[in-house]
Amino acid sequence: MTNEPGDIQRPPPSDQSAEPVADENRIGDEELPPVEPPSPRFIAQLFLIPALIVGGIVGLVLFFGWVGSGTRDWQTLVTNLGRDNSHRRGRAAHDLAQLLNSDHQTARNTPLRQHPPLADAIARLARQRLDNESAADQQADHRQQLVLMLGLLGLLDTPETTFPVLGLAITAGRDPVVRKTGLEAIAAAGKRAVDRDAAIDDPATVDRLISIVSENDASLRRDATAALGIFRSAAARARLESLLDDADAITRYNAAAALVHQGSQKGLPVFRNFLQSAADDKSLLDLDRPQTSDESRAFEERWLLVRLSLKAIGNMAENLSAQQRADIARLITPLVSDDRAARIRIDSKRVLQQLGH
Repeated sequence: MTNEPGDIQRPPPSDQSAEPVADENRIGDEELPPVEPPSPRFIAQLFLIPALIVGGIVGLVLFFGWVGSGTRDWQTLVTNLGRDNSHRRGRAAHDLAQLLNSDHQTARNTPLRQHPPLADAIARLARQRLDNESAADQQADHRQQLVLMLGLLGLLDTPETTFPVLGLAITAGRDPVVRKTGLEAIAAAGKRAVDRDAAIDDPATVDRLISIVSENDASLRRDATAALGIFRSAAARARLESLLDDADAITRYNAAAALVHQGSQKGLPVFRNFLQSAADDKSLLDLDRPQTSDESRAFEERWLLVRLSLKAIGNMAENLSAQQRADIARLITPLVSDDRAARIRIDSKRVLQQLGH
């Protein structure tokens, strides 16, 4: 039979039995095994073990890096401290401060804080900067160098080396920031010396501090008073006692606290007066009272002095007579009432317990 034009030609019917039907579970004539999800243990082995290996490697790198930073020769850091590049100076000062604050020791088990060669190196750099006047366009950079070096000197426990340089830094006429840093360094190093019962005898520095407390800069006078408290000479003690009547409240407190650290109770009336004022006038510590920035600053000062006075009395409670403890307890009792600020109430209750009331 012939196809006429226009007829659609259809393929002959296929013989479905001639070809096998494809089976997704068969390869050739074999069936595939059933697909099973991976077990949690397999997943843990797949990811956890490599993670532990990588973590171990990273830990070793960090460990040796830490050891390297601790055992890295401080000479390199001191050299970088004297560089012209401010970033390298800052990094070197940071690394040295970390070593000192972590109580790192030298290869011979000498505390780095007490390592004379390190103190000599930093003191020499600081003295060079103090002796060299900076040009007007380099004053900020010069100040930064000195601040870094003086701060490091305050972390060292070698006063025979560091104090003569710090004494130069606080002399009149120098940059106020440099002088303040020097005063803070003296106070910090001196406090550690007092804590380890190491007396410091430096008449030249005492004379400079006595001179500063007679100046008009309130911030410097306060810091100088605190620094003066680390010296137990007769001259230092006499000046501290005279500052108990100073017009500046923080200076009075610093003088009283310094005398307490020296075993003297002559500063006790200063603490009592701060607490008496707070007990008599509860509005002095009213958190809602300050309105202007000046009022806020005055409020923060009063708040700080009351809390510090409570702490000071608590620390010296065991050295007070029974009559003194009873008198101070009566003075503090109004500060634990419910109409007082919570922080003041808590501090006052703790001191009352230390006083045995």
